[in-house]
Amino acid sequence: MPFDGEVVSTEFAASDDLKLDKAASSASQKVPSLRLLSFADLATDIDKFLSAARLPEKKAAWQKLRDLTVELKSKSEGRRDPASGNPWHLTSVMVVGYQGATNQVIMKVDPSPGVTIIHGPNGSGKSTIADGVRTALAGSTKWWTSAEQKSSRSKAEPLWEKIHAARDAEKTMAEVVLCRKGETLALSCLIGGDGEVTSHKAQWTLNTGEVVNIDLRETAWSHALAGHPPVFAYADIERRVQQSKDLREYIENLLAFGGCFVVLSDRVTDLSEKAELAKKCIDEAAKEAKRRIAQVDEVNGKLDPGATVYAVSWPTWISDLDAWLNENQLNESGGFLPQVTDRHSKILSAALTRTDEAFRGIDSSPDSVKRKLANSLRGFHVHVMDLDFPGAECPVCESEQSDWPLRLQKSVSELADLEPLYLEAESSLSELKRSLVTEFRQVISVLSSSATPIVTSQDLLDRAQSRADELCHVLDRYGCQPTGVARKMVFELRSVLETHDWWRACAEAASLSAFDKQWRLKRRAAIEDFVSTWRENVEVANEHQLWKAIGACLKDLTGHLRDKRAQDFTALAGGRVKALLDDAGIVLEDVRLTTQRAEVKVHNPAGQPLSLSMLSAGQRNAFLLAPLLATIESGPFGFLVLDDPVHAFDDIRVDRLAAVLAEIASRRRVIVFTHDERLKAHLMARSLGCQSWAISRDLETGVISLESTDELWRMLLDDAEAIRSLAPKVSVNGYLTETQMIRGLLRQAVDIALHQAVVRNALSGGRDVVQDLTLLDSCQNTVARFDKAEEVIVVPDENKHPVREAKFKCGIYLKMWNNAVHGTATAKSELRSEIEVARKACADLAGC
Repeated sequence: MPFDGEVVSTEFAASDDLKLDKAASSASQKVPSLRLLSFADLATDIDKFLSAARLPEKKAAWQKLRDLTVELKSKSEGRRDPASGNPWHLTSVMVVGYQGATNQVIMKVDPSPGVTIIHGPNGSGKSTIADGVRTALAGSTKWWTSAEQKSSRSKAEPLWEKIHAARDAEKTMAEVVLCRKGETLALSCLIGGDGEVTSHKAQWTLNTGEVVNIDLRETAWSHALAGHPPVFAYADIERRVQQSKDLREYIENLLAFGGCFVVLSDRVTDLSEKAELAKKCIDEAAKEAKRRIAQVDEVNGKLDPGATVYAVSWPTWISDLDAWLNENQLNESGGFLPQVTDRHSKILSAALTRTDEAFRGIDSSPDSVKRKLANSLRGFHVHVMDLDFPGAECPVCESEQSDWPLRLQKSVSELADLEPLYLEAESSLSELKRSLVTEFRQVISVLSSSATPIVTSQDLLDRAQSRADELCHVLDRYGCQPTGVARKMVFELRSVLETHDWWRACAEAASLSAFDKQWRLKRRAAIEDFVSTWRENVEVANEHQLWKAIGACLKDLTGHLRDKRAQDFTALAGGRVKALLDDAGIVLEDVRLTTQRAEVKVHNPAGQPLSLSMLSAGQRNAFLLAPLLATIESGPFGFLVLDDPVHAFDDIRVDRLAAVLAEIASRRRVIVFTHDERLKAHLMARSLGCQSWAISRDLETGVISLESTDELWRMLLDDAEAIRSLAPKVSVNGYLTETQMIRGLLRQAVDIALHQAVVRNALSGGRDVVQDLTLLDSCQNTVARFDKAEEVIVVPDENKHPVREAKFKCGIYLKMWNNAVHGTATAKSELRSEIEVARKACADLAGC
């Protein structure tokens, strides 16, 4: 009966042949070759290349790649990754507001090996649930099959892309719950109105009870999904695989290089790009430095064509910067200095000598007060002459002398022979002041600014600077007049500047500021940015060639792994192709992948090569499905979801696929969504652990419903009734009598119903299904299994335990059914009664 309300929940039973742990162990032992590569696997292959390398450069590159692999392996150890360890089994799916599911649909899944068929017409919601599983697992509405996104105005906009958010949905969500040996992993996706995932959460409950939130982007989960996809939707695959490059991508994903290889490859790319960028920075800085030095050389060459400065050498790569700087005389640095020559000391000496001689000339004239004041009187007279009305009172004696200006003029004229001497003194003091401002300051500047220690004492420089400043201050205040103060300051300055110490200081300044040295300093300043760039980047840039070699090694490793795993893939996929297409004589001979395309060799029964375009639609579907069926065993998923796997299949192809799925279902849960009655019939005929559920969708409300159809125990009981009614009489001559066959079917029916009850109760109670099934399977006969099921199954009212009631209804028949092959023939009427008892008991168990 369909469920009422908004929540649709289904529960599936499992096969009673194998337990989950045995199934996982069997699968891992059968196909280990295409599991995700680990860092240890990569290191092993790298070691082979390393031992075979002969050139030192190649050995260094392989060794560096191995060291990097070991480093990444060490960092990954201890990191929680759900993609490693035992396989995960699907226990439930929930979708709401997703694609065609306007209501909330919850599907409980038996995680143990077996087949579950979800059967219904087109548009009933099968793909909605299958896509929901895929979206919740991947955290994306696109997997590797995603098409390039086009704008709404693009002519290349995909026409058949699915809309993942249901119309008018308040919330769009897809969730799955996985389990393995006491652990659960809940994956949930929230999807926005644009159909894109807005949130993907993973909550991992460990067997210790600890709950951990995992960021799957930091694990190998996405690589596991790509390499071992547990969901196959033919419509998606057929729509995406249209060109050889698409087939190459499809197959290369199934080669399952895995996250470790991707991490290693990305790390090599990252470090190579950093080395390339560092070298590029140095090269560009060197180019700019060359340009700047050329400018410096051009300017300085014009200033002094006779100067000799050797050209700077620029090797292709500067490995030792300090040696290169020393070789090209670029190891000194400092600010630009004025050039000091012998001329500086000569100018200063000449100015001091001239000033001294001017003062001596004045001193050699007759000595009188008037002569001593001659310069002052002359200045005073000039000021008086500038007055419009000097007055009648003498400013010196304050007497009424109207002719005092004339007397002053007469006194000055009597001193005319002294005027040339004073003018010379003024001129010499002015020249001395100028030389102090220029030549003297340049000498002091060169010595004070030297980047290297100087011989000249700082005391000498301080005394010279002090004397010069005092003289300039007097001359600024009183003008360049040969006053007594000025005479005193000149004398004190000469006592410093006309010494051997000062001449040596000038010689040292000349050496420090030589033109060629200044040229080299300008060169050094021009390359300062290059020097700092080199020192900052050289450590990484020096490995530029090494990383190029490592990139080549990684390319060789990729080719080796691709070829090796392509061979394994060919063998595995070839076996599945044979199982599905052997009757058509189609054989997969070889698969080779290049960087651009997939080269697939297929031939017919005559050994003639076939083009893939020559395959029919059904054969093409089988050809694309075969690789996935071949590689699923190696991945971390203990389940397989197939959506419409028999598109365009003929009857033979349906039966062959059913045989392959039944074989896979002996180790994992296979969930098949189909509208094809043939596949349903073939699967139910081939698999004892097969359940069938009908799915439907209300066209007006969009509500999706599921209901159980033809449970296996019911089918077995119907077969028993058919044998009883169709047999002409009870026979005792066959290998098995009708009684033995019927009672054997009855034992299987109640045992399967009992098994389903244990699984259903464990799922609804949140217990470990594997543990409960292990307890049940520890009992070897039917009666003991009923007793154990009664212990395991938890019900609200122990006084009305359905297992106890079913056992009571069966009564003595349980032992008879358990010992069916040893029983004696029974009348048909009695067998009919046994069948009815078994049917009622199974119905009671179905209610657990």
